[in-house]
Amino acid sequence: MTIKKVLAAGLAALIITPQIAVSETYEESFECKFGPGLVNRPTPTRVVFSVDEFGRSALLHRVDIPKIDTGVGPARIKRDTPKVLSIAWVGQNYVYSASGRTYATNKSRYDAIDLLDLEFSVMLNRSTLKATAKSATSIAYAPRDGFAKGACKPITTPNS
Repeated sequence: MTIKKVLAAGLAALIITPQIAVSETYEESFECKFGPGLVNRPTPTRVVFSVDEFGRSALLHRVDIPKIDTGVGPARIKRDTPKVLSIAWVGQNYVYSASGRTYATNKSRYDAIDLLDLEFSVMLNRSTLKATAKSATSIAYAPRDGFAKGACKPITTPNS
């Protein structure tokens, strides 16, 4: 066979073979509710998320943070063991409800919180279903970290 015939046969096989869409399936989903966090620290009060069947990625279905407009999207798995599940995501598309900006303008520059710098996370103890929500900044000189304790419950279908 010549190279042209081999390429033509390969191209014909690609065209004729039906394409199968690959999608992630989510093995477990949780709805977590948290108490109030530290004052002036943006911390989630409710998070609904799913984890894929291989423990490689998570999907946020809902995130509620007081006075902040949030969105849904992907999250990364920080830790996935039989006892502990931890996910994290960055608040890139979050804005303060009052101003529509990522930067808290009602404070001094030193005390203000920029949502672009915040990483949010949820750590869940699978055996007790108790969880901790955290927000942490990457700024070393003036950390603006917050946390809140709460509980999760497994759900079958994510609700929004």
